[in-house]
Amino acid sequence: MERAPIVIFAYKRPQALQRMLVGLAANDLAGESRVIIFCDGPKANATDHDHRSIAEVRELAKGAAGFAHVDVIEALANKGLAASVIDGVTHACDRFGRTIVVEDDAVVSPHFLRFMNEALDTFAAVERVFSVGSWNYFAPPDDLQGNFFLRYPDSLAWATWKRSWDLFEKDGTKLLTGLKEQGLLDHLDADGEVSYFSEMLKAQIKGHIDSWAIRWTANCILQGKVNYFPQVTMSLNKGFGADATHETTSDHNAELQLAADMIPVEPVEALETPAAIAAWIKYAKYHFEGGHDTSIKALVWRKLPLGLRQWYIRVRKTDQPVPEQLAFDPVSRVFGIDRGKPVDRYYIENFLGDSRSEITGHVMEIEDPTYTQQFGGPGVRSEVLRFKGSAGAGIRLGDLTAHESLPDAELDAFICTQTLNFIYDHQLAVRGLYKSLKPGGVALVSVAGLVQISRYDAERWGDYWRFTPNSALRMFEDVFGKGNVEVTCFGNSYAATCLIKGFATEECDRRLLDSVDADYPVVIGIKARRK
Repeated sequence: MERAPIVIFAYKRPQALQRMLVGLAANDLAGESRVIIFCDGPKANATDHDHRSIAEVRELAKGAAGFAHVDVIEALANKGLAASVIDGVTHACDRFGRTIVVEDDAVVSPHFLRFMNEALDTFAAVERVFSVGSWNYFAPPDDLQGNFFLRYPDSLAWATWKRSWDLFEKDGTKLLTGLKEQGLLDHLDADGEVSYFSEMLKAQIKGHIDSWAIRWTANCILQGKVNYFPQVTMSLNKGFGADATHETTSDHNAELQLAADMIPVEPVEALETPAAIAAWIKYAKYHFEGGHDTSIKALVWRKLPLGLRQWYIRVRKTDQPVPEQLAFDPVSRVFGIDRGKPVDRYYIENFLGDSRSEITGHVMEIEDPTYTQQFGGPGVRSEVLRFKGSAGAGIRLGDLTAHESLPDAELDAFICTQTLNFIYDHQLAVRGLYKSLKPGGVALVSVAGLVQISRYDAERWGDYWRFTPNSALRMFEDVFGKGNVEVTCFGNSYAATCLIKGFATEECDRRLLDSVDADYPVVIGIKARRK
């Protein structure tokens, strides 16, 4: 049977798209598969950085190799993820009768395409099977007897047929009404155990979110369908570079292992697997509805499928204050990571995005390689410097102030974001950066300006400093020499207030965030080159 076409959605994350395409092309069925890449267009308030990233994504899409055929469909203006997915999947299903859908931030197993195609073939005539999922992030393989069925569909890397997609109802109000009339609202909420999805659907109806995934999930429940998943995950959500937080802990996906072998698809009866829904409820209760401390929150919200992240906590209450009202306690004391992307991380990404040409060769990054992976060029050799834990492949234990633990003139680039604030002898740490770089190597550093105390860091190793553009320039010129240091300011009083009050980037006006007022630096970017 002809292989199912692969639909890919991309916007302005070139590094994520490149990583995903490379992994997808490594599948043995890639050469037999048609790929359709939908590239979303710029928003009305898109920055120059946005336009460059969007253009880079489109060039990567046009150059995608290793597939039977590649179509690139470019939107003139921004449609948003929900409209893009709905239109794109409709296009593919109407034309081919079935499709495999992959988000640009997915990483897939080399056996992903074979599993999806075999499942599509096996259950093509089984009306009760709504879709095929691939990301098993919630059910430990040892708790399962094999592949399983679940009432909730995947929204990261998945597949479906035209017969299912034709049932898609876009109107959230109709879906909620139907669920209530048929007594299925509790079924949507894991038999009344977790109110996660019903709250999400109500938020979509009110216009607080624009999610296709919650409507797809509600449609599945309303139709009484189930979704087929592999026992061992066939995909990982690795879009966290663009969603980086203040936490420096490793990504949850690092704990998951992609299927190393092909998992056979068996033509079993389409009934929900009790062990699977029990595992989902256990996972959701812990991660979506409490049971975790602040240090874990960054992991929790990043674990969610695309379209079901960040905004969940933000929309749970509609009576929370907005940034213009200042006489209130901070809505978040963890920089807004429990609401979305922290404002300072927005600036850090812009700084590193503009410096991506420098991130080549042997690159070291503090704690994890998120930004190296997001912004690094092809062939980058990534190494991580960690203060605690265990050394291993690509991981060095060390301390910027303990120079004997650092590379000796070996690095082409050193990415060091929001770290010097937590080192008492920051001047010694700058000399450590210098020592690690080879001649011509560059340190890409960000430090905090107008930012609150990080209680997490203060209670562990200390939160000592806030910098100004002058102090940052002097600090690095004393080590790297005059003429070898560039300092860039990001932020203004609006951004500083939003960050201090705990609002996430998604809640702020991007046009106001992009305005620079040097008297109110939120983030200071430093590019220092060793001569």
